[in-house]
Amino acid sequence: MSDKQNLTHRSKRLSYLLRHSTLPDGNGWVKVAELVQHQFTDQELKDIVAKDEKGRFEYSEDNLSIKALYGHSIKVTQDTPSKKPPEYLYHGTATKYLDCIMDNGILPKSRNYVHLSESMDSAIKAGERHGEPYLLTVSAGDMYRDGYLFYNVQTSVWPTKKVPVKYISTSN
Repeated sequence: MSDKQNLTHRSKRLSYLLRHSTLPDGNGWVKVAELVQHQFTDQELKDIVAKDEKGRFEYSEDNLSIKALYGHSIKVTQDTPSKKPPEYLYHGTATKYLDCIMDNGILPKSRNYVHLSESMDSAIKAGERHGEPYLLTVSAGDMYRDGYLFYNVQTSVWPTKKVPVKYISTSN
């Protein structure tokens, strides 16, 4: 396994522990010492956080804990204040889910939030994980003006609780 493949594999393991396990506290933090007990090294954790292109992870100010910024299926308190989103955001899905989305909206399913992207390319890449990708455009500005909250946890990712159908347009 190449170094890059190994880093990707270990990053996925860290994502699982921070997003879906019983390790995080109520705000999503896990002590580095506890992650070391789960077969990570300090240097490996630093490399994963520093080299993560999606900006999924963050160290605490004292560098003693790490958290995932988004993607949780476990209950964690959102400690990021809500912000006004760009007028339009994007959501990538697979074509096989399009009918369900256009009937019910974009729902978080097993996650706490729906993740929207500022970038069409990032949204398409997210959709590719589930099959033939389909790009949806979300009228985030209208949602915001109608009282929906958005969080900007990473430079281009905007979590929100759900996206009703009336704010979704198809673009393919």
